[in-house]
Amino acid sequence: MNVLMKKGTICTLVVLIGVISICKSTKAVTQWESGANSPKYDFKHPTNWLELGGDFRFRAIYDNNRRLDNQELGHDRSQLRLRARTWAKFKITDDIAFNLRIITEPRYYIEAAAEPKHYAYNEALIDNFNLTMRNAFNLSLTIVAGRQDITLGNGWLVADGTPLDGSRTAYFDALRFIYEYDNDTTMNFIWVQNYADTAKYLKPFNDRDIDLSEQGERGAIFHINRKTGTDAGIDGYFIYKHDSNRNTARGSEGEIYTIGARKYGKLNESWEYSTEFAPQFGHKNGKSLGAFGTNNQLVYSFKDEHKNKLYFGYEYLSGNDDPDKYFDRGWARMDTWSVLYQGEIDGIDGRKYEASNMHRLYANWETYLSEKVSLRSDYNILFADENTFAGGTNGLSKNGNFRGQLVKTTLKYKMSKSIEHRLEGEVFLPGDYYNNDRNDVAALARYTLIYTW
Repeated sequence: MNVLMKKGTICTLVVLIGVISICKSTKAVTQWESGANSPKYDFKHPTNWLELGGDFRFRAIYDNNRRLDNQELGHDRSQLRLRARTWAKFKITDDIAFNLRIITEPRYYIEAAAEPKHYAYNEALIDNFNLTMRNAFNLSLTIVAGRQDITLGNGWLVADGTPLDGSRTAYFDALRFIYEYDNDTTMNFIWVQNYADTAKYLKPFNDRDIDLSEQGERGAIFHINRKTGTDAGIDGYFIYKHDSNRNTARGSEGEIYTIGARKYGKLNESWEYSTEFAPQFGHKNGKSLGAFGTNNQLVYSFKDEHKNKLYFGYEYLSGNDDPDKYFDRGWARMDTWSVLYQGEIDGIDGRKYEASNMHRLYANWETYLSEKVSLRSDYNILFADENTFAGGTNGLSKNGNFRGQLVKTTLKYKMSKSIEHRLEGEVFLPGDYYNNDRNDVAALARYTLIYTW
Protein backbone atom coordinates (compact mmCIF):
# COMPACT_ATOMS: atom_id res chain seq x y z
CA MET A 1 0.00 0.00 0.00
CA ASN A 2 2.80 2.45 0.92
CA VAL A 3 4.57 1.73 -2.35
CA LEU A 4 1.38 2.36 -4.32
CA MET A 5 0.82 5.63 -2.46
CA LYS A 6 4.38 6.72 -3.20
CA LYS A 7 3.98 5.85 -6.88
CA GLY A 8 0.70 7.73 -6.98
CA THR A 9 2.28 10.78 -5.38
CA ILE A 10 5.10 10.76 -7.92
CA CYS A 11 2.74 10.34 -10.87
CA THR A 12 0.58 13.19 -9.57
CA LEU A 13 3.66 15.38 -9.24
CA VAL A 14 4.73 14.59 -12.80
CA VAL A 15 1.28 15.46 -14.15
CA LEU A 16 1.23 18.72 -12.19
CA ILE A 17 4.63 19.72 -13.52
CA GLY A 18 3.51 19.01 -17.07
CA VAL A 19 0.27 20.99 -16.66
CA ILE A 20 2.07 23.93 -15.03
CA SER A 21 4.70 23.94 -17.78
CA ILE A 22 2.06 24.05 -20.52
CA CYS A 23 0.08 26.77 -18.75
CA LYS A 24 3.17 28.86 -18.11
CA SER A 25 4.29 28.45 -21.72
CA THR A 26 0.86 29.37 -23.10
CA LYS A 27 0.66 32.44 -20.87
CA ALA A 28 4.17 33.53 -21.82
CA VAL A 29 3.52 33.11 -25.55
CA THR A 30 0.27 35.04 -25.28
CA GLN A 31 2.04 37.92 -23.53
CA TRP A 32 4.84 38.02 -26.11
CA GLU A 33 2.42 37.98 -29.05
CA SER A 34 -0.03 40.50 -27.63
CA GLY A 35 2.59 42.84 -26.22
CA ALA A 36 0.96 42.75 -22.78
CA ASN A 37 2.47 44.91 -20.07
CA SER A 38 5.06 43.37 -17.75
CA PRO A 39 3.88 42.31 -14.28
CA LYS A 40 3.99 45.10 -11.70
CA TYR A 41 6.04 42.94 -9.36
CA ASP A 42 9.30 41.45 -10.62
CA PHE A 43 9.83 38.17 -8.78
CA LYS A 44 13.35 37.79 -10.17
CA HIS A 45 14.43 41.25 -8.96
CA PRO A 46 12.27 42.12 -5.93
CA THR A 47 14.78 44.79 -4.86
CA ASN A 48 17.81 46.44 -6.41
CA TRP A 49 20.12 44.36 -4.20
CA LEU A 50 18.51 40.93 -4.66
CA GLU A 51 18.22 38.64 -7.69
CA LEU A 52 16.30 35.34 -7.48
CA GLY A 53 16.03 32.33 -9.77
CA GLY A 54 15.47 28.61 -9.93
CA ASP A 55 14.80 25.61 -12.10
CA PHE A 56 13.20 22.17 -12.08
CA ARG A 57 14.48 19.18 -14.01
CA PHE A 58 12.35 16.05 -14.19
CA ARG A 59 13.80 12.86 -15.67
CA ALA A 60 12.32 9.45 -16.40
CA ILE A 61 15.05 6.93 -17.23
CA TYR A 62 15.06 3.33 -18.39
CA ASP A 63 18.24 1.31 -18.92
CA ASN A 64 18.87 -2.33 -19.68
CA ASN A 65 22.09 -4.38 -19.42
CA ARG A 66 23.99 -1.30 -18.27
CA ARG A 67 26.91 -3.61 -17.35
CA LEU A 68 26.52 -5.76 -20.48
CA ASP A 69 25.09 -8.75 -18.56
CA ASN A 70 21.41 -9.65 -18.84
CA GLN A 71 21.77 -12.17 -16.01
CA GLU A 72 22.98 -9.60 -13.49
CA LEU A 73 20.65 -8.70 -10.63
CA GLY A 74 18.75 -5.52 -11.49
CA HIS A 75 20.02 -5.31 -15.07
CA ASP A 76 16.61 -3.95 -16.11
CA ARG A 77 16.04 -0.67 -14.28
CA SER A 78 13.58 2.25 -14.31
CA GLN A 79 13.86 5.39 -12.24
CA LEU A 80 12.47 8.88 -11.77
CA ARG A 81 14.55 11.92 -10.79
CA LEU A 82 13.43 15.40 -9.85
CA ARG A 83 16.11 18.03 -9.41
CA ALA A 84 14.98 21.32 -7.92
CA ARG A 85 17.32 24.29 -7.52
CA THR A 86 16.77 27.78 -6.22
CA TRP A 87 19.36 30.53 -6.08
CA ALA A 88 19.85 34.07 -4.87
CA LYS A 89 22.40 36.77 -5.62
CA PHE A 90 22.83 39.43 -2.95
CA LYS A 91 24.40 42.65 -4.22
CA ILE A 92 26.50 44.12 -1.42
CA THR A 93 28.16 46.85 -3.51
CA ASP A 94 28.49 47.47 -7.23
CA ASP A 95 31.52 45.14 -7.24
CA ILE A 96 30.78 42.67 -4.43
CA ALA A 97 28.05 40.02 -4.39
CA PHE A 98 27.19 36.91 -2.41
CA ASN A 99 25.79 33.89 -4.31
CA LEU A 100 23.74 31.09 -2.77
CA ARG A 101 22.12 28.07 -4.40
CA ILE A 102 20.26 25.17 -2.75
CA ILE A 103 19.59 21.91 -4.57
CA THR A 104 17.81 18.61 -4.08
CA GLU A 105 17.37 15.66 -6.46
CA PRO A 106 15.38 12.80 -4.93
CA ARG A 107 15.35 9.62 -7.01
CA TYR A 108 12.77 6.87 -7.06
CA TYR A 109 13.77 3.46 -8.42
CA ILE A 110 10.69 1.74 -9.82
CA GLU A 111 12.70 -1.40 -10.52
CA ALA A 112 14.96 -1.62 -7.48
CA ALA A 113 16.28 -5.20 -7.48
CA ALA A 114 19.90 -4.01 -7.39
CA GLU A 115 19.22 -0.91 -5.29
CA PRO A 116 19.21 -0.94 -1.46
CA LYS A 117 15.97 1.07 -1.39
CA HIS A 118 13.43 2.66 -3.70
CA TYR A 119 14.03 6.24 -2.54
CA ALA A 120 17.56 7.68 -2.71
CA TYR A 121 19.36 11.02 -2.71
CA ASN A 122 16.45 12.56 -0.81
CA GLU A 123 18.51 15.27 0.84
CA ALA A 124 19.04 18.96 0.15
CA LEU A 125 22.43 20.62 0.03
CA ILE A 126 24.03 23.95 -0.70
CA ASP A 127 25.95 23.66 -3.97
CA ASN A 128 26.82 27.36 -4.44
CA PHE A 129 28.03 29.47 -1.54
CA ASN A 130 30.53 32.11 -2.57
CA LEU A 131 31.56 35.73 -2.39
CA THR A 132 32.46 37.41 -5.69
CA MET A 133 34.52 40.57 -5.85
CA ARG A 134 35.08 42.38 -9.16
CA ASN A 135 37.72 45.03 -9.86
CA ALA A 136 39.59 43.85 -6.78
CA PHE A 137 42.41 46.15 -5.66
CA ASN A 138 41.47 48.49 -8.54
CA LEU A 139 42.68 45.90 -11.03
CA SER A 140 40.95 43.95 -13.79
CA LEU A 141 40.73 41.14 -11.26
CA THR A 142 37.76 39.07 -10.14
CA ILE A 143 37.99 36.92 -7.00
CA VAL A 144 35.48 34.14 -6.29
CA ALA A 145 35.83 32.53 -2.86
CA GLY A 146 33.78 29.54 -1.75
CA ARG A 147 31.62 26.84 -3.32
CA GLN A 148 31.24 27.49 -7.06
CA ASP A 149 30.86 25.95 -10.53
CA ILE A 150 33.98 26.04 -12.73
CA THR A 151 34.43 25.12 -16.39
CA LEU A 152 37.67 25.87 -18.19
CA GLY A 153 38.11 25.76 -21.95
CA ASN A 154 35.69 23.25 -23.42
CA GLY A 155 35.45 21.41 -20.09
CA TRP A 156 37.60 18.47 -21.19
CA LEU A 157 39.64 18.33 -17.94
CA VAL A 158 38.00 20.86 -15.60
CA ALA A 159 34.19 20.85 -15.31
CA ASP A 160 32.92 18.66 -12.44
CA GLY A 161 34.26 18.46 -8.89
CA THR A 162 31.64 15.95 -7.66
CA PRO A 163 31.53 12.97 -10.08
CA LEU A 164 29.84 10.31 -7.93
CA ASP A 165 26.43 12.00 -7.70
CA GLY A 166 26.08 12.29 -11.47
CA SER A 167 24.58 15.52 -12.78
CA ARG A 168 23.03 16.49 -9.44
CA THR A 169 25.97 18.78 -8.57
CA ALA A 170 29.29 19.77 -10.15
CA TYR A 171 30.69 22.26 -7.66
CA PHE A 172 34.20 22.99 -6.44
CA ASP A 173 35.18 24.32 -3.03
CA ALA A 174 37.73 26.75 -4.33
CA LEU A 175 39.41 30.13 -4.36
CA ARG A 176 39.52 31.52 -7.91
CA PHE A 177 41.33 34.56 -9.32
CA ILE A 178 40.38 35.74 -12.83
CA TYR A 179 42.71 38.40 -14.23
CA GLU A 180 42.06 40.15 -17.55
CA TYR A 181 45.56 41.06 -18.69
CA ASP A 182 44.19 42.88 -21.74
CA ASN A 183 41.14 42.69 -24.02
CA ASP A 184 42.35 39.40 -25.51
CA THR A 185 44.07 37.63 -22.62
CA THR A 186 42.45 36.12 -19.51
CA MET A 187 44.29 34.26 -16.76
CA ASN A 188 42.81 31.95 -14.13
CA PHE A 189 44.49 30.77 -10.95
CA ILE A 190 42.42 28.37 -8.85
CA TRP A 191 43.03 26.58 -5.58
CA VAL A 192 40.73 23.58 -5.01
CA GLN A 193 39.99 21.81 -1.72
CA ASN A 194 37.28 19.18 -2.25
CA TYR A 195 36.22 16.49 0.20
CA ALA A 196 34.34 13.29 -0.58
CA ASP A 197 32.03 13.87 2.41
CA THR A 198 29.18 16.27 1.59
CA ALA A 199 29.00 17.35 5.24
CA LYS A 200 32.64 18.43 5.56
CA TYR A 201 31.89 22.15 5.17
CA LEU A 202 28.11 22.56 4.91
CA LYS A 203 26.02 19.70 6.26
CA PRO A 204 23.10 18.78 3.95
CA PHE A 205 19.52 18.90 5.19
CA ASN A 206 18.31 15.35 5.81
CA ASP A 207 21.92 14.19 5.34
CA ARG A 208 22.19 10.78 3.62
CA ASP A 209 26.00 10.43 3.69
CA ILE A 210 26.33 10.50 -0.10
CA ASP A 211 29.98 10.54 -1.17
CA LEU A 212 30.92 12.92 -3.97
CA SER A 213 34.19 11.26 -4.99
CA GLU A 214 36.29 8.21 -4.13
CA GLN A 215 38.85 10.31 -2.23
CA GLY A 216 39.63 13.78 -0.97
CA GLU A 217 41.06 16.08 -3.66
CA ARG A 218 43.01 19.30 -3.55
CA GLY A 219 45.17 21.08 -6.06
CA ALA A 220 45.95 24.12 -8.14
CA ILE A 221 45.08 25.15 -11.68
CA PHE A 222 46.66 27.81 -13.87
CA HIS A 223 44.80 28.50 -17.12
CA ILE A 224 45.42 31.20 -19.71
CA ASN A 225 43.30 32.01 -22.76
CA ARG A 226 44.49 34.23 -25.60
CA LYS A 227 41.95 35.25 -28.26
CA THR A 228 43.42 35.33 -31.75
CA GLY A 229 40.27 36.36 -33.61
CA THR A 230 36.50 35.95 -33.67
CA ASP A 231 35.72 32.51 -32.20
CA ALA A 232 39.43 31.65 -32.25
CA GLY A 233 42.09 31.38 -29.61
CA ILE A 234 44.72 29.42 -27.72
CA ASP A 235 44.47 27.93 -24.21
CA GLY A 236 47.39 26.84 -22.07
CA TYR A 237 47.15 25.26 -18.64
CA PHE A 238 48.86 23.48 -15.78
CA ILE A 239 46.87 21.28 -13.37
CA TYR A 240 48.18 19.89 -10.08
CA LYS A 241 45.91 17.39 -8.31
CA HIS A 242 46.63 15.69 -4.99
CA ASP A 243 44.44 12.73 -4.03
CA SER A 244 44.30 11.40 -0.46
CA ASN A 245 42.03 9.76 2.12
CA ARG A 246 40.44 7.34 -0.32
CA ASN A 247 37.14 6.00 0.94
CA THR A 248 36.29 3.37 -1.70
CA ALA A 249 38.12 0.45 -3.32
CA ARG A 250 38.58 2.53 -6.46
CA GLY A 251 39.85 5.60 -4.68
CA SER A 252 43.38 6.84 -5.29
CA GLU A 253 46.28 8.45 -3.50
CA GLY A 254 49.06 10.37 -5.18
CA GLU A 255 50.02 13.51 -7.05
CA ILE A 256 49.23 14.12 -10.71
CA TYR A 257 50.57 16.91 -12.93
CA THR A 258 48.96 17.74 -16.27
CA ILE A 259 50.28 20.26 -18.80
CA GLY A 260 48.05 21.06 -21.76
CA ALA A 261 47.27 23.33 -24.67
CA ARG A 262 44.26 23.86 -26.90
CA LYS A 263 43.92 25.73 -30.20
CA TYR A 264 40.56 26.46 -31.79
CA GLY A 265 39.16 28.62 -34.56
CA LYS A 266 37.84 28.63 -38.13
CA LEU A 267 39.46 27.26 -41.27
CA ASN A 268 36.94 29.11 -43.46
CA GLU A 269 33.27 30.13 -43.33
CA SER A 270 32.08 26.53 -43.06
CA TRP A 271 34.79 24.66 -41.15
CA GLU A 272 35.66 25.05 -37.46
CA TYR A 273 38.30 23.11 -35.54
CA SER A 274 39.52 22.44 -32.03
CA THR A 275 42.62 20.46 -31.05
CA GLU A 276 43.88 19.81 -27.52
CA PHE A 277 46.67 17.72 -26.07
CA ALA A 278 47.84 17.05 -22.51
CA PRO A 279 50.84 15.04 -21.28
CA GLN A 280 50.54 13.87 -17.68
CA PHE A 281 53.00 12.63 -15.09
CA GLY A 282 53.32 11.98 -11.35
CA HIS A 283 52.45 9.01 -9.19
CA LYS A 284 49.22 7.24 -8.27
CA ASN A 285 48.68 4.54 -5.65
CA GLY A 286 52.42 4.12 -5.26
CA LYS A 287 53.07 3.68 -8.99
CA SER A 288 54.80 6.01 -11.44
CA LEU A 289 52.40 7.70 -13.87
CA GLY A 290 53.27 8.76 -17.41
CA ALA A 291 50.20 9.31 -19.61
CA PHE A 292 48.88 11.34 -22.52
CA GLY A 293 45.53 12.57 -23.81
CA THR A 294 44.27 14.44 -26.84
CA ASN A 295 40.84 15.71 -27.91
CA ASN A 296 40.16 16.91 -31.47
CA GLN A 297 37.10 18.00 -33.42
CA LEU A 298 36.14 19.32 -36.87
CA VAL A 299 32.73 20.90 -37.44
CA TYR A 300 31.20 21.56 -40.85
CA SER A 301 28.26 24.02 -41.01
CA PHE A 302 26.05 23.84 -44.07
CA LYS A 303 24.77 27.40 -43.45
CA ASP A 304 21.28 26.39 -44.56
CA GLU A 305 17.83 27.11 -43.13
CA HIS A 306 17.88 23.97 -40.97
CA LYS A 307 21.30 24.79 -39.47
CA ASN A 308 22.71 21.41 -40.48
CA LYS A 309 26.08 20.56 -38.93
CA LEU A 310 28.43 17.61 -39.12
CA TYR A 311 30.88 16.83 -36.29
CA PHE A 312 33.97 14.66 -36.71
CA GLY A 313 36.28 13.89 -33.82
CA TYR A 314 38.97 11.79 -32.24
CA GLU A 315 39.66 11.50 -28.52
CA TYR A 316 42.54 9.51 -27.04
CA LEU A 317 43.21 8.79 -23.37
CA SER A 318 46.24 6.57 -22.83
CA GLY A 319 45.99 3.19 -21.15
CA ASN A 320 48.33 0.59 -19.71
CA ASP A 321 48.22 -3.00 -18.52
CA ASP A 322 47.70 -1.46 -15.06
CA PRO A 323 44.58 0.74 -14.50
CA ASP A 324 46.49 2.87 -11.96
CA LYS A 325 48.55 4.14 -14.90
CA TYR A 326 45.64 5.20 -17.10
CA PHE A 327 45.28 8.84 -18.09
CA ASP A 328 43.48 10.61 -15.22
CA ARG A 329 40.52 12.78 -16.27
CA GLY A 330 41.15 15.14 -13.36
CA TRP A 331 38.09 17.25 -12.59
CA ALA A 332 36.01 16.35 -15.63
CA ARG A 333 34.63 12.91 -14.84
CA MET A 334 31.14 13.30 -16.24
CA ASP A 335 28.87 11.98 -19.00
CA THR A 336 29.88 14.38 -21.76
CA TRP A 337 29.03 12.17 -24.76
CA SER A 338 27.17 9.14 -23.35
CA VAL A 339 25.04 8.59 -20.26
CA LEU A 340 25.08 4.84 -20.85
CA TYR A 341 28.76 4.20 -21.57
CA GLN A 342 30.47 6.74 -19.31
CA GLY A 343 28.64 5.42 -16.26
CA GLU A 344 28.28 1.71 -15.54
CA ILE A 345 30.01 0.33 -18.67
CA ASP A 346 32.95 2.61 -18.00
CA GLY A 347 33.10 1.14 -14.49
CA ILE A 348 33.71 -2.43 -15.70
CA ASP A 349 37.44 -1.84 -16.15
CA GLY A 350 37.97 1.42 -14.28
CA ARG A 351 36.15 4.15 -12.40
CA LYS A 352 32.79 5.50 -13.48
CA TYR A 353 32.93 8.61 -15.68
CA GLU A 354 36.69 8.27 -16.24
CA ALA A 355 36.61 6.79 -19.79
CA SER A 356 40.39 6.29 -19.94
CA ASN A 357 42.43 3.65 -21.82
CA MET A 358 40.44 4.57 -24.90
CA HIS A 359 40.46 5.62 -28.53
CA ARG A 360 37.15 7.22 -29.58
CA LEU A 361 36.27 8.18 -33.14
CA TYR A 362 32.92 9.78 -33.80
CA ALA A 363 30.72 11.34 -36.47
CA ASN A 364 27.62 13.32 -35.46
CA TRP A 365 24.88 15.13 -37.35
CA GLU A 366 22.72 17.95 -36.01
CA THR A 367 19.75 19.66 -37.64
CA TYR A 368 16.82 21.92 -36.71
CA LEU A 369 13.51 20.45 -37.84
CA SER A 370 11.88 23.76 -36.95
CA GLU A 371 12.78 26.89 -35.05
CA LYS A 372 12.13 25.14 -31.74
CA VAL A 373 12.91 21.48 -32.52
CA SER A 374 16.41 20.07 -33.00
CA LEU A 375 17.60 16.54 -33.76
CA ARG A 376 21.08 15.14 -33.21
CA SER A 377 22.40 11.68 -34.10
CA ASP A 378 25.79 10.46 -32.83
CA TYR A 379 27.90 7.48 -33.81
CA ASN A 380 30.96 6.49 -31.75
CA ILE A 381 33.41 3.65 -32.34
CA LEU A 382 35.57 2.76 -29.34
CA PHE A 383 38.84 0.89 -28.84
CA ALA A 384 40.96 0.16 -25.77
CA ASP A 385 44.50 1.51 -25.90
CA GLU A 386 45.76 -1.55 -23.99
CA ASN A 387 44.24 -4.84 -22.91
CA THR A 388 44.58 -4.70 -19.13
CA PHE A 389 46.29 -7.08 -16.75
CA ALA A 390 42.80 -8.23 -15.71
CA GLY A 391 42.19 -9.71 -19.19
CA GLY A 392 40.18 -12.91 -18.92
CA THR A 393 38.58 -11.81 -15.62
CA ASN A 394 36.01 -9.26 -14.45
CA GLY A 395 34.24 -9.40 -17.81
CA LEU A 396 37.29 -8.58 -19.96
CA SER A 397 38.74 -10.74 -22.72
CA LYS A 398 42.39 -11.82 -22.78
CA ASN A 399 43.49 -10.05 -25.94
CA GLY A 400 40.66 -8.07 -27.52
CA ASN A 401 40.90 -4.27 -27.95
CA PHE A 402 37.63 -3.38 -29.68
CA ARG A 403 35.34 -1.92 -27.03
CA GLY A 404 32.31 -1.55 -29.29
CA GLN A 405 29.95 0.92 -30.96
CA LEU A 406 27.66 3.50 -29.40
CA VAL A 407 24.69 5.03 -31.23
CA LYS A 408 22.81 7.95 -29.70
CA THR A 409 19.88 10.15 -30.77
CA THR A 410 18.66 13.31 -29.03
CA LEU A 411 15.47 15.23 -29.82
CA LYS A 412 15.00 18.66 -28.18
CA TYR A 413 11.89 20.83 -28.15
CA LYS A 414 12.38 24.36 -26.81
CA MET A 415 8.75 25.04 -25.98
CA SER A 416 9.37 28.55 -24.65
CA LYS A 417 12.08 30.62 -23.03
CA SER A 418 11.46 28.73 -19.80
CA ILE A 419 10.56 25.20 -20.87
CA GLU A 420 12.48 22.54 -22.76
CA HIS A 421 11.70 18.89 -23.47
CA ARG A 422 14.38 16.31 -24.37
CA LEU A 423 14.08 12.73 -25.53
CA GLU A 424 17.27 10.64 -25.71
CA GLY A 425 18.05 7.09 -26.73
CA GLU A 426 21.36 5.19 -26.63
CA VAL A 427 22.44 1.70 -27.71
CA PHE A 428 25.87 0.15 -27.07
CA LEU A 429 27.02 -2.93 -28.98
CA PRO A 430 30.00 -4.50 -27.15
CA GLY A 431 33.11 -5.73 -28.98
CA ASP A 432 35.79 -8.33 -28.26
CA TYR A 433 37.34 -6.28 -25.42
CA TYR A 434 34.67 -7.90 -23.23
CA ASN A 435 34.32 -11.65 -22.70
CA ASN A 436 31.24 -13.85 -23.07
CA ASP A 437 29.99 -12.90 -19.61
CA ARG A 438 29.55 -9.30 -20.73
CA ASN A 439 28.52 -9.29 -24.35
CA ASP A 440 24.85 -8.27 -24.17
CA VAL A 441 23.63 -5.16 -25.96
CA ALA A 442 22.96 -2.25 -23.58
CA ALA A 443 20.25 0.36 -24.08
CA LEU A 444 19.02 3.54 -22.43
CA ALA A 445 16.03 5.83 -22.92
CA ARG A 446 15.59 9.12 -21.09
CA TYR A 447 12.96 11.85 -21.07
CA THR A 448 13.83 15.24 -19.53
CA LEU A 449 11.67 18.26 -18.77
CA ILE A 450 13.44 21.47 -17.75
CA TYR A 451 11.60 24.50 -16.41
CA THR A 452 13.57 27.64 -15.54
CA TRP A 453 12.19 30.71 -13.80
